[in-house]
Amino acid sequence: MNEFNFKKRNLVSGPHILGPLLIVAGLVALVSTVIFNNDDTLVRTLLVGGGAIVLGLIIINSYEGTLIDLRNKRIKTYISIVGYKLGEWKALANISTVKVITNSYIRTNVPNGISPTFSGKVTDFKTLLYSDEANPVLTFVYSKKKKAIKQATRLASNLNAKLIFDL
Repeated sequence: MNEFNFKKRNLVSGPHILGPLLIVAGLVALVSTVIFNNDDTLVRTLLVGGGAIVLGLIIINSYEGTLIDLRNKRIKTYISIVGYKLGEWKALANISTVKVITNSYIRTNVPNGISPTFSGKVTDFKTLLYSDEANPVLTFVYSKKKKAIKQATRLASNLNAKLIFDL
């Protein structure tokens, strides 16, 4: 496989939480005509319920990401909308080092009426790609250590870069 695809999405926070809510609302609208004796027309109910479900599916299947063509050494930062990736290819800087680090912090979500209000200590695993500069060229954040290590090893191998673990 000559492509590295990092998808950045979290279905339980931000605008992505709206997708499942719209799907549930659409299903409730469709089922409500069967349960309750509504005077609404069937076409109107199907349009409202079906529209909410379709919009919810579009939101769930939309996300940001980074695509690296390992063979041609180019990169595309994209926005994917229902599988179509919008973005332009650019040349990838010469990567000399791939480093995996641990980042622990306290996450507190402010109650806003939509997102869940989870709080607690979170540990992320970051894969950092360095060229000759002190700052990383690219950063990929993973929630699982095993996946971060696997992807970093793959990147270092394909980019002929030095691999460092600072866990």
